[in-house]
Amino acid sequence: GGGLIADVPEQYRLSTANPTFRGNLLVTEGTASSTAILTQPGGVLLQELPFSVELKKFIVEYYETGMPRLFASEIVIHDRETGEQKNARVEVNHPAFHRGVAIYQSSFDDGGSRVKLKAVPINGPGKPFEVEGIIGGSTELSNGDQKLSLEFTSLRVINVENFAATGSGADVRKVDLRESIESRLGAAHKTVTEKTLRNVGPSVTYKLRDAAGQAVEYHNYMLPMELDGQRVYLLGLRETPQDSFRYLRVPADENDSLDGFVRLRAALSDPALRAEAVRRYAAQSVEPGRADLEQALVASASRALALFSGAERVTPVADAVAANGPNGASAMKGADGSAPREASGGLQAVAAFLQANVPEAERERASDVLVRILNGTLFELLQLSREKAGLAPLARDEPAQRFMTQAVISLSDTFFYPAPMAFELTDFTHVQASVFQVARAPGQTVVYLGCLLLIIGVFAMLYVRERRLWVWLTPSGQGAQASMALSTNRKTLDADREFEQLKTQLLSR
Repeated sequence: GGGLIADVPEQYRLSTANPTFRGNLLVTEGTASSTAILTQPGGVLLQELPFSVELKKFIVEYYETGMPRLFASEIVIHDRETGEQKNARVEVNHPAFHRGVAIYQSSFDDGGSRVKLKAVPINGPGKPFEVEGIIGGSTELSNGDQKLSLEFTSLRVINVENFAATGSGADVRKVDLRESIESRLGAAHKTVTEKTLRNVGPSVTYKLRDAAGQAVEYHNYMLPMELDGQRVYLLGLRETPQDSFRYLRVPADENDSLDGFVRLRAALSDPALRAEAVRRYAAQSVEPGRADLEQALVASASRALALFSGAERVTPVADAVAANGPNGASAMKGADGSAPREASGGLQAVAAFLQANVPEAERERASDVLVRILNGTLFELLQLSREKAGLAPLARDEPAQRFMTQAVISLSDTFFYPAPMAFELTDFTHVQASVFQVARAPGQTVVYLGCLLLIIGVFAMLYVRERRLWVWLTPSGQGAQASMALSTNRKTLDADREFEQLKTQLLSR
């Protein structure tokens, strides 16, 4: 079942004279194929066709739910014996025929789309770089001693998600019992829950496989989407194909890109920038002349930022990390699907520090103060990252506040992201492939004739009356005694009248 078709030995190839077969034929746009694959319990066989199928164009249309509504193929059939070229269109339930072989539209697949990805340092310092590949292929990556294999799994151009509100609240003053009952009547699929379907754009799926052969699958959307009032990029991952994808929400900056968050994440890993952010925050928060308060605030802010950045490690008492899909709360777990034993950074490390060092009665008040200090220093760190990039400072307005709220959560979740880089889809060339089912059935005429005779027989049983007549002769003197009987498959008045008529005409003589 593996390898190239050209490398398959002749003993596993069936000739064009094979009287009957059914197999699959995959053809990429702009290419032709003449070898079908017949799946067997122990592998596959190859069936040579008396013609080749060239796919000129693949057409697919979608419902608003994102499900395919129509897929068809514009093909050219090249006869190998005569050289004839025949144009045809193959749709579902509308096959094409040539030399006794039927060509059915079975499904469609990716035909080797070319994608361009940008590696973004999402979990620590690093430099962005670009990589190109073909869906179904792979490339090798190296990070010093660590070597990874990047496998390009799939490209989805259309992704339809339901953005309907999930709240169940209702105004009792506006409840209409009649309308409520009628809304639940009608078709079986009818529902009172409205769907808000939206195409969120392309997405790419890839795997990062280490030297030991262990792989983690990632699913990243190309464009940001608005969730809970904030435009975010969704970066998904799962450890096994049986798991659902868990998504990291990364806020988009004022330019609708990942650059703002990436700069902030890189600044969080820089001790010098962290110290400068703490100094600026303390200078702005303390009145002039209160050196003692400023020094105490610097110590608290430095400790909070060191815990959050992972520069200071702490072992948590209890872990509470959850993960949901694209429309759920943003949180990540460890690589094994559960929270890690040691909080290497983020809000988990801050919570672990409070549990280990602050009495329970004072823990809530201390956490409020520490989180307020942390948010202030992170905002100054963001301003420093913009200043270092030559950008203007960010205004202290509502959009900046929403960005920072999501950024703090996302920064905390990046410590559970198993890869140092996330690959962002920047460009692609979509190439589609069509999957045909080719079949030769020489006995179909006999089967159709048998079906026709069967149908005629059924109607004959319904509308043709079956009657049987018996006449029994026994010697009686110089003549014979005649007895007659009639049987029919239906008891009707016509049968009784017919029997009386036959009895009169036959037995009275």
